[in-house]
Amino acid sequence: MTYETVIDPETGQVAVLAEVEPWMEELFPRDPLAFARAPLEYLPFRYVGTLASAQGLLVICSATRERDEKRWIHVSMSRRRRLPSYDDMCLVKNQFLGANRLAVQVFARAQHHVNINPYVLHLWSCLDGDPVPDFRHEGQI
Repeated sequence: MTYETVIDPETGQVAVLAEVEPWMEELFPRDPLAFARAPLEYLPFRYVGTLASAQGLLVICSATRERDEKRWIHVSMSRRRRLPSYDDMCLVKNQFLGANRLAVQVFARAQHHVNINPYVLHLWSCLDGDPVPDFRHEGQI
C-alpha cells in the first residue's frame, strides 16, 4: 500500500493517506446527522460540523490494513483553538463508527509520540474482530 503525507490548507493539519480501497467507500456515512461532507482532493472522507452540537468540529476518516493484517478505521477530530471534549468524542464515535462498535484511543509510548497539531484527538476501530480484552469485572465497569 502506498502512503502520502499532505497538509490541509484550511487547518494546517497533517494527514498520512493511504490509497482508498473499495471496501473503504462503504464505511463512512454520506450524510452524518450533525456533519456535512466537505471532501478535498486528498481527503475524500472529510466532514465539518453543521449542527450546534458539532459546530467547529472537523472530522477526517481513513481506513487501512495495518501490520497485524486487520482492517482498521481511523477517525481524527479537531477544533481550531482547543481539544475536542468528551462529548465531541462520543458524538464522533457514534456517528462515524457506530454506537455498537468498539473504539480505542491510544496513548503512545513517549518515544513514539507524535503531536503535529495540539488540538486533534484520534479513535481507532478494528473491523476484523475485537483485539482489546474485555476488562469488565463484576461490580465494576
